[in-house]
Amino acid sequence: MSDGENKSSGEMQSPRPDLAMALDAIYAYATDPDNWEEMTSLLAHLDTEGDGEGMQTVIEGVRQHLARAEMLAQRLHEAPGGGEPSPSFCHMLVARDLRILDISPSAAALLAPCCAPLATGKRLSFNDPENAARFRAIVSMIGKDGEGEGPSLLRLVSETGEEAVFGYVVAEARLPDLLRRRLGLTRPSPEGAIVFVAPDREAASGEAHMYRETFGLTPAEARLAARLKEGLSLKEAAEELGISVNTARNQIKSVFEKLGVNRQSDLIRHLTELSQLAAYIQVNGDTSAADLLGASGKMHHVPRGFVDLADGRRIAYREYGKAGGKPVLMLRSALGSSLIRPAELEAVMRRDIRLVVVERPGCGQSTPHPEMTYASFARDLETVVDVLNLDGFVLSANSSSVPMALSAALRLGPRVRRIMLTTARFEPPMPRKGRPGMVNYFFSNLRRHPWLLDSTLAILRAKMSRPFMRSLVFHFFEKSPVDFAQLERDPELVEALIDETMDSVGWSVQGLVNESQLMMQETPADFSGIAVPVTLWHGEADGVIPLEEMTAQLARTGLRVSEMRTFPGRGHLLLDTIRDEFYDAFLA
Repeated sequence: MSDGENKSSGEMQSPRPDLAMALDAIYAYATDPDNWEEMTSLLAHLDTEGDGEGMQTVIEGVRQHLARAEMLAQRLHEAPGGGEPSPSFCHMLVARDLRILDISPSAAALLAPCCAPLATGKRLSFNDPENAARFRAIVSMIGKDGEGEGPSLLRLVSETGEEAVFGYVVAEARLPDLLRRRLGLTRPSPEGAIVFVAPDREAASGEAHMYRETFGLTPAEARLAARLKEGLSLKEAAEELGISVNTARNQIKSVFEKLGVNRQSDLIRHLTELSQLAAYIQVNGDTSAADLLGASGKMHHVPRGFVDLADGRRIAYREYGKAGGKPVLMLRSALGSSLIRPAELEAVMRRDIRLVVVERPGCGQSTPHPEMTYASFARDLETVVDVLNLDGFVLSANSSSVPMALSAALRLGPRVRRIMLTTARFEPPMPRKGRPGMVNYFFSNLRRHPWLLDSTLAILRAKMSRPFMRSLVFHFFEKSPVDFAQLERDPELVEALIDETMDSVGWSVQGLVNESQLMMQETPADFSGIAVPVTLWHGEADGVIPLEEMTAQLARTGLRVSEMRTFPGRGHLLLDTIRDEFYDAFLA
């Protein structure tokens, strides 16, 4: 190796990296929680250096070590919740006839003093008839489909007559996806089961609003409870809240009664144990915008629905708006899942719209298709449309989901009344001169080295955390200045993009892998057969999918566009700047 090539892996500036440098880049990417630049630099070198003998040695080394680096990354980084605190929980899954479907050893130990021996397949039986009556009362309030009462605290009486809060009872159908994953409950039980969940004793949270929603405290009681949990004395808490000590005593007495405790130390222990669990369990309520948006403006958990397919797979979706509203079926990019942003939710709720957002196979919690094609997706979506009784609906798609949506429209025919496309990508991005940016590096290397994709994305998923994803969000838009500036102005938009991405690839990156390969390998169908009106909107300043690139791709599809609008000064995040106009278009 020449002196000019003998540089450190941190610089990654040599005209041709040797194998040692390549392996340094791989393991730096796999082990450093925040590092991705080393791998991007390596991909850039692989993309530009051709296929000489020396580069082939590097490539072969990369291939051999990527799988090992993937396993290392999973051991080092992977924690449910994408870097969020990871408390452990115990659980018991119970059928309506009180037959135990699943129970963790820690839950069996926790409940043992109050119950007959607990094991999967046995009937849940309490030693004290009062405890049995309490449990049955909670079960009776929870509908089999998860409707009815929200999560309920399970208070049991010990042999000495003391009452204690043990955990929550909630319909399995209402479990948030994150908690379901942590408990190992891979899919809803067909028996309308209920779940008892209790937290690790070291789990903690200081969120006063969670105490209000979960424990039924008044705002004043919740504020006081939060101060006590933070370690303040009753007098100190009263002074900080600007109330008298007598008022604080009356409030704490009410808190004791609601939580079934009689000492401040017990109160603090229960708040510590139960409040973080509450963050993972959906509080019951209707689907008004006020209920779904918290004081911070962030989205509350909107549960997924599932459509079972004939081959045993399932398609996940979320539904927003009014059940009898104008039906809109929406597909987002592979990184978008079925979450919509808080401002989008408000826009939907103000209109007579029933919005169904579908997750494609391998994205979010839709089961991957082992050999996905555009035609196979069209069949999947037809089943979803049948099950959800959608007819005469608007089909909306953006970015990489556009070829999928149009392929489905060919199969669905007149059931689709209108198609609305935004920031459309019909083909992989074309190579760019100069420093092409992250998206083009990705597809350029996929063209030449398809074996890179699986492990590179799996490592990314294992390392997934909010700081890491925040960096990637900005770099995704590095070649689109108008979008980059928008992100700098709008921190909440950045957080929403992080939420959507983590929700999409938090379970699997297989959908992103499959769709990227599909876009590279399979030419979409001739779309000239689509007869319904097609609207296409695009930002003229979109640096992710440049307008001239999109129009060139469009010309090759045969698609007849009824209305094409371009928006000066708008980028790839077009819909965040014209949201009301976009949702009004559905009602036109």
